[in-house]
Amino acid sequence: MSAISNVKKSKRPLSQQEIDKASDIDIVQYLLSIGEPIKPDSKTSHYYRHEHHDSLLVSSHKNYFIWNSQNKSGNAIKYLMLVHGLSFRDSVEKINKDLNNGEIKEFKTPTPKYLEEFVYNVAERNTTDNIVNYLVDERKIDRGLVDMLIQYDYIKEDKYRNVVFKWKDAEGNLIGANLQGTREMPLEKRIRKDRAYFKQELPTTKKATFTGFSLTIGYPENIHYFESCIDLLSYFCLHRKKLLNCRLVSMGGLKKEAYIENLKRSAEELKQTGRSLKSVKICVDNDHGGREFLVEVQSIEIKHEDKEIPVIEDIPKIPDGLNKWDWNNELQKHKERTLVKDKVDREL
Repeated sequence: MSAISNVKKSKRPLSQQEIDKASDIDIVQYLLSIGEPIKPDSKTSHYYRHEHHDSLLVSSHKNYFIWNSQNKSGNAIKYLMLVHGLSFRDSVEKINKDLNNGEIKEFKTPTPKYLEEFVYNVAERNTTDNIVNYLVDERKIDRGLVDMLIQYDYIKEDKYRNVVFKWKDAEGNLIGANLQGTREMPLEKRIRKDRAYFKQELPTTKKATFTGFSLTIGYPENIHYFESCIDLLSYFCLHRKKLLNCRLVSMGGLKKEAYIENLKRSAEELKQTGRSLKSVKICVDNDHGGREFLVEVQSIEIKHEDKEIPVIEDIPKIPDGLNKWDWNNELQKHKERTLVKDKVDREL
């Protein structure tokens, strides 16, 4: 429970100093200090997610919250108003009272611990039937692509029937992995209501933590960034004829660290071959978080070999009436249209 106390009513007008003080407070530090149930979000870097409201995120980077399901956002004052039903006056007075009483303790993010060497301790199965059924039949990924990834040891099936996506460096060494469930979990067993499938990222070294699953075609001169491995494979299926000298990267969410790490990684590899980076494409989900991430990374200037590198938007067009659309949605829609067209052609 949050430590929201009753605020005595006062007819005294609020001073601008009080309002400014409450408006500018570090929202993550404040909410943690009063016991709000927010925890670092595994999907989005610099964000905390409310344990009781799946779509409520608090940004430590931009110092504000956003409640997607309510279409609301704002600072600590507005948070108290929306989440706890306090008035504007009560919210300002509570924050100032907490500040003056010294109840707000400085919050320091725990220093992350990394492995010195990646240990792959996944129990693999001899069969790949479950992951093929999931990727091909449910997610509509091309069978030929799935078979190729299995053949070259980029994906495997573990004993729990999860898809294991293996992360590899330029030399083909295994440096990390993430797991994707193939069976939808019952609602009561989900950690988050909006996450229907099991997901896990295996701990690895500091250098590899923000590498992620990737596929490289030729040289990594053009980098494409995705939120998930499934979206990456979906995009590949839709655009494979146009993909040349590129690297497709799954960030495992919206992680600016993964964005920067893969820029560095690709630049180093290109330098060794006498080539240069040409473009960066942001292929994230078409939703609030994805569009915000796009704006954030486009504000970061990228230069390689004294040339400015364009950061290009490449997100799927969202259908009318929806608030989220990703590349797997786009692939499934494309496959459905193709089936309908083929049926019509046969009947003509």
